[in-house]
Amino acid sequence: MKIRFGVCGLGFAGSVLMGPDLKAHPDVELVAACDPNSDVRGRFCKDAGVPGFETLEDMLREAKLDAVYIASPHQFHAQNVIEAARRGIHVIVEKPLTISLDDAEQMVEAVDKAGIHLVVGPSRGNDPVVRKMRDIVLSGEVGRVAMVNCWNYTDFLYRPRRPEELDTSKGGGIIFNQMPHAIDSVKAISNQKVVAVRAVAGRLDPDRPTEGHCSAFLTLEGGACATIVYSGYDHFDTDELQFWIGEVGNPKTANHGSARKVLRELKGSERDLRIQRYGYGGPVAQGLASLQDKRKQAHFGVMVASCQHADLRPSPDGVLVYADEGLREVGVQPTRGGNRLSDTTIEELVDAIRGRAPVLRDARWGMDTVRICLALLESTRTGDQVRL
Repeated sequence: MKIRFGVCGLGFAGSVLMGPDLKAHPDVELVAACDPNSDVRGRFCKDAGVPGFETLEDMLREAKLDAVYIASPHQFHAQNVIEAARRGIHVIVEKPLTISLDDAEQMVEAVDKAGIHLVVGPSRGNDPVVRKMRDIVLSGEVGRVAMVNCWNYTDFLYRPRRPEELDTSKGGGIIFNQMPHAIDSVKAISNQKVVAVRAVAGRLDPDRPTEGHCSAFLTLEGGACATIVYSGYDHFDTDELQFWIGEVGNPKTANHGSARKVLRELKGSERDLRIQRYGYGGPVAQGLASLQDKRKQAHFGVMVASCQHADLRPSPDGVLVYADEGLREVGVQPTRGGNRLSDTTIEELVDAIRGRAPVLRDARWGMDTVRICLALLESTRTGDQVRL
């Protein structure tokens, strides 16, 4: 029997990324969606053939759901998760879990009390290549992990944004939106907790008043370490070092500064431009849909895990293993949904509901990632290492 899903929030994540993947996955059925924007709600629900609701409360009350995907703005995650948990509905919630530890603790308590399963994602820490790297490490064949290093330079800050997406206090900027991808990857690959953080993050453009770059050094409980470097200023592009494959597995050609150019030529509001370009039915959505059969493995920049007997790095088709005996490539296992971007997240929840495997990226995992994000900001503010 298929797991019946509703989608809460029909922005880019809900309507362009997860919504189509839920509709296409053989283990689930998309049965409802909610969003306060009547235009996008009407178009999405008409195309998907499902009823639409203005609020999550209405959808939970009137639709027959087993699970809900929550893609509302970050500051509403806690309220929405707690609401679903009270009704016994399983949850996938967009990363980050939330933006405050108080909210995170309430979410953990609500999930535990209700006895539901919760998965935080999708994030690049859910990607098949990251899972394969984790499997290789856990197998013991490459020995202990010494360090995991992640570099990613993108155009993130210059994609059209709503005002709150440029306000750190509301979860805007790279700390809550991009760093969790790398943090989750480090935790998954190493299978170790982060015990201390030292970081420097900053703002280089006063017109984009939130953190756009960060360099962080993470100490792991097993004696390993990790570095995370992220820049979202639309200058250098680390996809140049990732075989010119984009983050979602799309073949690319160099186009430096293109996001800045779009903003410079903007006529009208940036909020409207975001809806036009990244909203349901827009050019980005159409491009992703046309890409499905050509897509390589998704990734989050250049990532190298150094172990006792090998270095591991994502490739377009799997994982490159630079071992004592030489170089080999290990392919990844196909997902049940046809290798769509959200499949591993969907399948993590489905498998937990059906008793096949426990959730890895659960509410406590998400709370830990939030704690690390907040530590990045605290270390930046104080100049000190923050112990967790």
